[in-house]
Amino acid sequence: MEAQVQQGDCRNRENAMMTEKGKRDGIAGALSVFLLLLLLNGRGAFAEETGPAAQNDFFDLSIEQLMDVEITSSARRPQSISRSTRAMYVITAEDIRQAGPVRIEDLFRLVPGMDVFRTKGLVSAVGSRGYTKWNNERMQILLDGRPLYDPYLGGALFYLHPVFLENIERIEVIRGSAGVAWGVNAMNGVINIITKKTADTTGGLLYGAAGEQGLRQSLVRYGGGTRPFSWRTTLGGFYEDGFVRENGIRVFDDYEAFQATGRAEWTPDEDTTLIFSGGHQNAWSNNEKLQYLNLLWEKRIDEENTLQFRWTESYIWRDKVTNYFSGSNDAMYNRADIRSREEIFEFQHNWLHDNHHIVWGIDYTRDVYRSSPLDDQYNTVPEDFVNDQASAFIEDEIELTENLWLTLGYRGFYNEMTHFDWAGSVSMVWQPAPKHFLRAGVSRAFRRPTFWQMYRCGPLKYEGTEGFPDGVILIGEGNDSLENEEMISYEIGYRGQLRENLSMNIEGYINKDNDMIALNKALTQETLTWPSSPWSDTDWYDQYNNVYDVTTWGVETSLEWRPADWWLLRGFHAYIHQTKRNELTNWRTGETGIILSPKHRVGLTNRFKLDETTTLNTQLYWTDTVTPYHEYIQGEPVWRLDIRLARRFLSDRAEIAVGALGLLSRSHYEGGYDWGTNKYNEVPRQYYVQFFYAF
Repeated sequence: MEAQVQQGDCRNRENAMMTEKGKRDGIAGALSVFLLLLLLNGRGAFAEETGPAAQNDFFDLSIEQLMDVEITSSARRPQSISRSTRAMYVITAEDIRQAGPVRIEDLFRLVPGMDVFRTKGLVSAVGSRGYTKWNNERMQILLDGRPLYDPYLGGALFYLHPVFLENIERIEVIRGSAGVAWGVNAMNGVINIITKKTADTTGGLLYGAAGEQGLRQSLVRYGGGTRPFSWRTTLGGFYEDGFVRENGIRVFDDYEAFQATGRAEWTPDEDTTLIFSGGHQNAWSNNEKLQYLNLLWEKRIDEENTLQFRWTESYIWRDKVTNYFSGSNDAMYNRADIRSREEIFEFQHNWLHDNHHIVWGIDYTRDVYRSSPLDDQYNTVPEDFVNDQASAFIEDEIELTENLWLTLGYRGFYNEMTHFDWAGSVSMVWQPAPKHFLRAGVSRAFRRPTFWQMYRCGPLKYEGTEGFPDGVILIGEGNDSLENEEMISYEIGYRGQLRENLSMNIEGYINKDNDMIALNKALTQETLTWPSSPWSDTDWYDQYNNVYDVTTWGVETSLEWRPADWWLLRGFHAYIHQTKRNELTNWRTGETGIILSPKHRVGLTNRFKLDETTTLNTQLYWTDTVTPYHEYIQGEPVWRLDIRLARRFLSDRAEIAVGALGLLSRSHYEGGYDWGTNKYNEVPRQYYVQFFYAF
């Protein structure tokens, strides 16, 4: 996936560097001129918008309206974000548009308490409250409520789900435990990506973006129909080819993905909705592709009584997968074609009875895995496996008084790998004064091991002597005796409107994790016999075990302030303290694979409406020292500034934008260490141009 860059003589390298510098300077100069022209051409700077786009403009929402944004992910039913029993953050469609031509993972940098580490051109690790891993296994990732779980690797790989940002209505993020509402693996949070309704995307849309490091994004979307039937189709691709190393050499760690999706909605009456969606996605850099189908039926019996049924099925193909084993036998590889399938049936009922608002549901999931070795070694043992899972949950919000609500929840879960487990929660929300809400809660959640952690093999070992037996399977990383990880979480929070144009959200938490899974260095002795005499060999191997108990606590503070109708300010600060930080990333004593979160992280958004058609968005981030261990990230603070200037024209049917990502430095360390070259991967600065046209 990552090719070694060939180096020429010193003169060629110097010429290449001068050429690259000239390109950067040229782009920077062009960007500066374009920004100036847009600013000078703005008519009526800071004027109120009166055009057609004003109806849905983010600046038209007051602070009070933003506090009352309706969400569905916390309680699995519509409710005000202020009444949520969980720590919630909503990334709006306007936030997404102003972020620029980023991939979806980068949007989560806006969320207090969440970390994003871009480790390669292909992979970004996303996590919440101190637990960030390459496969995002401790968070439940959803697309319109449909789990994006990977049956083999666990978690969800964002690069395999290249959602086009223009199709997203909002993203609802839960930081912290949500095991009752969303089940297994929702230990540290939930990301629910909610796409736009087909009725809101009729007509056509063309989108394109280009920038440095080979950045190219393109989309064609078209939708049609009227009530009761509407539809849309989307086709497009993503490409990006670059990191740099700490010595300035460019790394061709390319990411290339393609997506074709469709969605249809049928609403025979105002109380019934049937949604059918499906798609095909490729991630060529890693020889992976995915297909999915999803059917959702919703029926409203009355105002507070609804039924919902979902069926979804997804397939993932991985060709020529290489399973590297890092022992003394490090020249050996397992190569296989891997197929996995997940099928889900889910039923949910939401109703109001007296002072009880109850949501309950049942679901059944089947994960199917098959490995076909391409050489005479095994990728996993067994090579084929089926994991049948079932769970049931109930959550009851009890209105004790007109300003005090108690919520009780429970979920029971069974699967064939680790058998029975459960999640539970008790929480309370109190409104001591209008526009001010306090909440507190205790919950238990769990994560089951991935199939990969339980059954992955090491390679066969060969002597290379004529007459030697076929080999022996070293005990690899897999451990079929693993138990579920468990987390007990304590949370307290405040959300309130301090002034007409100022709101605040403060969240505090303590998470106690037990039986965390980590790699241990173990020693084994394998014995082979041949006709003349016995032969024995001793080798190191890695094996997953339930190793660590870790306590994490922190505070997340965010402010939203509107100094003027044309100016929006958002700021946040997140602090985290975590025990056993040394052990969590030190491969010599055992490794969880977690990338340590910085103790302090700060973000500041400035969004300006320069005139009725022009917006300027700046996003500043700062993180302090992350970790002293070179296996992950150099222990240096990071500043990052993203900027985007956009202008609408053609009666608001078109928009052109220019901007930069990582403007403060040529490149910066974020995550990713290459053992082959002993160099860090650095995230490069990027200048870009974006274009939208609706027809």
